[in-house]
Amino acid sequence: MNRRNFLGLGLGALAVSMAPSTLSAVNFRETKPKAWTATKVDEGMKEIFGTTSTTKGKVKLKAPDIAENGAVIPLTVSSKLAGSKVAIFQDANPEATVAVFTVPAGGIIDYSVRIKMAKTGTVTAVVEEGGKLYSASKLVKVTIGGCGG
Repeated sequence: MNRRNFLGLGLGALAVSMAPSTLSAVNFRETKPKAWTATKVDEGMKEIFGTTSTTKGKVKLKAPDIAENGAVIPLTVSSKLAGSKVAIFQDANPEATVAVFTVPAGGIIDYSVRIKMAKTGTVTAVVEEGGKLYSASKLVKVTIGGCGG
């Protein structure tokens, strides 16, 4: 066995051994299928959280004011809350629900994603903590289409 193979296999085994073994994920596409076909933000929010009642604040949503390309819009959702679930919604595409994350106990809410938007619309981030929902919204202007071309 030559040195490159040995080092490659050794580093691979080390990476696997250091991976957390207590992570669990919920497949919201299977458990909440109606949320992914909801055409309005309120419908998607009701399917994911059971209510649409939110309190503004305690959640930061970072998104560009103007997205030059609707195919790649960077978003960052962060909060100091000890939340259990984070969801991102938008009203520019036919399906309102963009992403849902389950936050592990003691986890830090700081998620960055890239989304597609066909036209100008409002992006909403919702964090659930202790049965209460906190949200932040931002209007993103799209200059050239992303989903439609």
